[in-house]
Amino acid sequence: MSYSPVRPAKSSVVIADGEPLDLGNRELAAFLAWLVPGAGHYYQRRYLKSAIFCIAIMSTFLLGMLVGGGRCVYASWNQVDARWQYVLQAGVGLPAMPAAYQAYRVGKGLPPAMGGFMAPPNSVADLSEWNEKSSSGFDMGTLYTMIAGLLNILVIFDAWGGPLPPPVKPTRGKDDNDADNTESPPGEKAVTENTVAENQVAKASPV
Repeated sequence: MSYSPVRPAKSSVVIADGEPLDLGNRELAAFLAWLVPGAGHYYQRRYLKSAIFCIAIMSTFLLGMLVGGGRCVYASWNQVDARWQYVLQAGVGLPAMPAAYQAYRVGKGLPPAMGGFMAPPNSVADLSEWNEKSSSGFDMGTLYTMIAGLLNILVIFDAWGGPLPPPVKPTRGKDDNDADNTESPPGEKAVTENTVAENQVAKASPV
């Protein structure tokens, strides 16, 4: 596998597996990758990666929603619940945006829309009820949806930056090898060892 060692900062073309790969508009690809998992790679005609990322991330997100009873994704920052987890959940883009819309409506004093889908809890009692009904499913669903968001952040970076080159093992220079192979002459080494032994005996002898 070969990669181009030098790439201009503004270039949209990279060399992967010996073939040029046009990433197109990198900023647009990154935005599409955030909006819908895999969409940025589809725009770049990297169809296999697009399908893999979309299926993996969306299945993780939907599984979390299922385990959490459809209540584990919501946006809230008030006395009821400071939902910092939504920052990570929003990494999946459009699938998590209903929560932001519901939070906006609730903040304006309007009732939740869409039957309360992804709406924040009205009180601490509601939040306790959600946890009680789903047992540990609420926490597990929160974790799964957070992981989906974090995975998509990596996908966004891949859409913007392209394939990363494999790690290169550092090579040792000729000077380093010469230094390792250099040894003291046998006579000098023997004199040094004798001197050390004599010093040890002198220190051990009583004055």
